[in-house]
Amino acid sequence: MNKADLYQPIVADKPGPPPLSLRTIITVHQDHFVGGVPETSQKGEVYVLLSALPRELQERVKTAIQALISGM
Repeated sequence: MNKADLYQPIVADKPGPPPLSLRTIITVHQDHFVGGVPETSQKGEVYVLLSALPRELQERVKTAIQALISGM
């Protein structure tokens, strides 16, 4: 299993083209307590290589991301 800080750049150790998508496991902290211990759970997330998408779709995704960030 590889572990990475998703908030830092991820460096590939093998030459070649980048993968079209990355599947990650994210640890989600819940506000629930189970037996006096905070409950944590994991869920899968998929990241897509933006540069592999057609130009028009890249722009639409960038616009959607900017809208989400500005709404935070």
